Amino acid sequence: MSPDTEDGIVVDRSTNTLHISRTYTAQVERVWWAWTDAEAITRWWGPRGWAATVHEMDVRPGGRWRFEIAPADGSAAPVRSIATYTTVVDRRELAYDDVFADAAWRPDGTDTFPTSVTFTSTGTGCVVSVAASFPDGQALRRAVELQMADGYAEALDRLGGLLDGPSTNEGETSVSELSTVTSADGTTIAYRKTGSGPAIIVISNVAEDHTGVAGVAEALSRDFTVISFDRRGRGASSDPQPYDPAREIEDIAALIEVAGGSAALTSGSGGCGLTLDAASALGDRVTGLYLYEPPFIVDGSRSPAPADYVEHQKALVAAGKRSEAVEYFMTEMIGVPAEYIPAMKQDPSWEAMVKYAHTYAYDGQIMRGLQDGRPLPTDRWSIKAPIAVAVGENGEAFIRVGAQALAAILPNVTVLTLADQDHSAFWMAPEPVADQARTFLLG
Repeated sequence: MSPDTEDGIVVDRSTNTLHISRTYTAQVERVWWAWTDAEAITRWWGPRGWAATVHEMDVRPGGRWRFEIAPADGSAAPVRSIATYTTVVDRRELAYDDVFADAAWRPDGTDTFPTSVTFTSTGTGCVVSVAASFPDGQALRRAVELQMADGYAEALDRLGGLLDGPSTNEGETSVSELSTVTSADGTTIAYRKTGSGPAIIVISNVAEDHTGVAGVAEALSRDFTVISFDRRGRGASSDPQPYDPAREIEDIAALIEVAGGSAALTSGSGGCGLTLDAASALGDRVTGLYLYEPPFIVDGSRSPAPADYVEHQKALVAAGKRSEAVEYFMTEMIGVPAEYIPAMKQDPSWEAMVKYAHTYAYDGQIMRGLQDGRPLPTDRWSIKAPIAVAVGENGEAFIRVGAQALAAILPNVTVLTLADQDHSAFWMAPEPVADQARTFLLG
């Protein structure tokens, strides 16, 4: 951390606010990571001698950050807090309302402490400014007596030690490898560009960022210039509200410009709905599509999606029941037997899905009308580019029915079978998927 005469603590009694600032030599992207990555923040949050545990970190307006801090030597009980984000401006500002919580994560009924954190690039580093507000002068005096400002300052000193160290964190490394593009509405979209040849954009599925499709992206990069990206609300991309599926098409349009003005599109499972919508909206800029097992439900061969699926998912996430949102998706949409859920929760992938639980409602909006047990709409898509719809040989029957239904309403659709594979192939068997996509798109 570099010295700066403005660094320090200011107690503003006229507004009952504590101001703490620090200047770092790290760039704003790295500092933002340290504030918004659940693993990273545990490495510096809290005063010296205290350890932090993060139980939830959903960095978006309305999302919650639940954490506890406790002395490393066990000399005092943990202090639990729930911070609800009110403002998230990518790499510029975080604001949240902080309340203390009991052991059951219920607010303890004491005051709410609005806090804002701004990140200002200096060209050679970044200034972090924290403003913690208190309801009245008495609460401010109590905070000063409890040395809350000193604890904040010590935490920011610890942050300096993290930022000055090597970039060895896996999550940070993946972010540092990403570039960004600004979508039409000002949203920052993070992407990774690899390989060479004709361009293809890999569109991820619900509840995953670009790392979820890393295998197929790498396999395709031998013959294509591949762009994989964090869809809005995921990874290093922003998530302005309210969510609108049309903005995701604008994100893909911006990535096509990065690719040089035209690109093929590919996706698996639930991402296929967005892929078709984008191809229809973007016309000649899309050169071809490879879709793996779009989960269309067009007849009675499988139970349709619940009519209130989107609204129910929104309600669960709004109530902080993110794990329940994943469980609802698994049981009601995927059809996983309830007795399998406890074992699934023990796998690390469950927490990754919990992190992106809000995206179930996002993709649910995109897939409306495609999973309700009725024929596909004939007026939703107009696509002239060649389309491959691949079905795993070992996949479910309703998937093949949906593939044939798509071929019946669009020209230039070829239904393919991928031997010896099931619905998981887009992620678990990227090589045969990429081989089939390559053969179809390149001829």
